[in-house]
Amino acid sequence: MNESRLSRFRKWFANTFVFFGPGLLLAITAAGEAGITEAIEIGAHYGLALLWVVIITLLFKYAFTNGIARYTLATGHTIFDALGKLPGPKNWGPILVIVSYMLEMFAVGAMILFAATFLDYLLPGVFSIFLLSITLLIAALALLRTHIYHHFEQIMAVIVIVMGISLILVLTSFPFTPDMILSGIVPNIPAGSETAILAILGVVGSGLNLMLYSVWLKEKTDKTELADGTCYVKNEAFFKRFIKSVNADIAIGFAIVMLITFGFMCLGYAGFAVSFMPHGAELNLNILITQVLYLFSSIPYGTYVFLLFVAIIFFGSVVIGIDARAKALTRVIVSMREDAGKTVVRESRVYQFFIWVFVGILILSILINNPMGTIRLSAVLCALLFGVFGFILLYLNSRLPEYARASRLWMLVIAVGSILSAYVALLIEGSFLEFGLPLFENVLVCTVVFYIFCRTKTFQRMADGTANIVDKFWVVFIFGLISVYGTYSGIMIAGEYGGYILNFRDLGAMIAGVLGGPVVGFFAALIGGVYRLTVGGVTAVPCFLATLAAGVLAGIAIRIWKGKLTMRRGATLAAVVELLHLLLIFPIYALATGTMGLSMIQDVILTTALPMTIVNAAGMMIFAHFAQKYPLLQGGLKRMTLSSLREEIRALIHPLTEEKP
Repeated sequence: MNESRLSRFRKWFANTFVFFGPGLLLAITAAGEAGITEAIEIGAHYGLALLWVVIITLLFKYAFTNGIARYTLATGHTIFDALGKLPGPKNWGPILVIVSYMLEMFAVGAMILFAATFLDYLLPGVFSIFLLSITLLIAALALLRTHIYHHFEQIMAVIVIVMGISLILVLTSFPFTPDMILSGIVPNIPAGSETAILAILGVVGSGLNLMLYSVWLKEKTDKTELADGTCYVKNEAFFKRFIKSVNADIAIGFAIVMLITFGFMCLGYAGFAVSFMPHGAELNLNILITQVLYLFSSIPYGTYVFLLFVAIIFFGSVVIGIDARAKALTRVIVSMREDAGKTVVRESRVYQFFIWVFVGILILSILINNPMGTIRLSAVLCALLFGVFGFILLYLNSRLPEYARASRLWMLVIAVGSILSAYVALLIEGSFLEFGLPLFENVLVCTVVFYIFCRTKTFQRMADGTANIVDKFWVVFIFGLISVYGTYSGIMIAGEYGGYILNFRDLGAMIAGVLGGPVVGFFAALIGGVYRLTVGGVTAVPCFLATLAAGVLAGIAIRIWKGKLTMRRGATLAAVVELLHLLLIFPIYALATGTMGLSMIQDVILTTALPMTIVNAAGMMIFAHFAQKYPLLQGGLKRMTLSSLREEIRALIHPLTEEKP
């Protein structure tokens, strides 16, 4: 009996697209994470003139994902399993990806706010956006614990198809000619579009979440083996049999991203073409939604379909993003413990741990309530790291068997794209180029002091634990002055509340802390902090408190590390101190005293977070490089108690009352 055409098509599809599915999940997350809003805004300002930039960006990110797929298919492991085996400092790769995905969760929280905003338009005034956001978060957690999530691919596929049909119906009402589309493919830079080009390169097609494709592909490979009842050997025959299917899956995923981006660029252009607002006008989320709703009102129930389905796309991106990142970091932790020869913990427990950590970050992102700014800052930070992981991918490609390695053209595309990604991130985050580089130049002045000090007898006595009270006074004095210099040479930024200072004041306090412990760190910080108080301004008090915290935390950290300061630990300490400063002490004080509004607090954080973190981390790394061959605080590694702290404080304040031998 002859097979029907439908049966033959199903058999052909099953054989050709063996691993179909991960590409669809990739498309949902890539489209959801800022792609929709950016595409509408760019279309509103420049029409389709920047379509060529979108195409080039997606080609590079296709190559990046192809490299990840090659590694997973050739080795049978996810890309995250390989991070702990990279050359260089121990576990720097796993730590980098953990930090990256933690930061990306702020952007996922912004997507929850996007979904809640669209639902608020659908059900105006019924619930607040905050309540809708928390409800969506609870729904996402509930979905992850049910069997429904296993069918999420099919559900989201239907939603994407319906959304695509709706887009086509709407866009047929407007005269988009072939010449208009072709003109967008030809490279051309409209006046004033430089920032828009950088935004496309930075966020369209997403960033580090492309690495999640490795997790989805590994799961699909395992499911295929179970369905076939066989265990495939990851050899050349296996690789050549399935690589075409995987490449087709990736191509379909990025084709969907391309169509969605193109469709929403057209929507943005058409919306402004029929509205009263001129091109180039200031945009926000509410304006974007209003313009698009006007277009969808031309078809029956169009506004309801658009609002509901875009909200679901954002929600689906949130669910998939939480699950995949938790699975990825679980693999990172398990691999780290296996490589260290430690007892392997249950993966389900590690997975649940990261889920709850993510919940905390998501709630914080919802409370910040600035989705556009949050996604922008997250995209900048992750684009920087995206460039780093591009070179990691080049290294891993060189370690693959000959048959699995990519071509030289692929290597060239990844190398150029990785450099460009990091460069674009710095250009998007103008605050680093405008403020961070001049600030870093001032830090370089201090490196001369670091170099000379690390070759003095005072430093040697501080390191080996034989320092007397005079040595400690010198440390407090020298690094207290460096803390003062960090404020004095800082960059004043004018603002609505009198302005604030971009500085590296915490650097001197941290170095004093790692040299002499929490008490020495506290007194050095006190010098820098008091000077900051004399400068004045609404941020003076929280900056003073943050500097004191920096000195004390550095002293505690060096005890925990048993005197061993490395460049990685120095950078980590600086990052933690600055996050504590900018995300905890400063906003809590400003809100509690009413000295600043929430919008101003957000502006200060967005302007200062990246340059101050990078500059202070660089300063700590430079000092650690000079001092890393010396174990620090060897005479003070005994257990820290309140009585021992009192003794240290008494010795510093009343040095002449010390007992004589």
